[in-house]
Amino acid sequence: MEVAGVLVMQPTSLDPNPTAGSARAVSILARSLFRQMREQGYSAAEIIGLSSELLDLVSSDLKRDRTQALADAAE
Repeated sequence: MEVAGVLVMQPTSLDPNPTAGSARAVSILARSLFRQMREQGYSAAEIIGLSSELLDLVSSDLKRDRTQALADAAE
């Protein structure tokens, strides 16, 4: 799906083990986002900054999930 000229990936499931198809979709999304950012004049450093922010968000999300799972197990 494309929104405002940006390719948007819709999650197809909550399965933590991605299939080859979803891994391919992620790869396509990454290439598309990278290409669009470069075309819009973003520098390599800015793209790396975005990547770092995304990793921080994922890390925080995983920590929150782990904390919740531990709390649920303690009940």
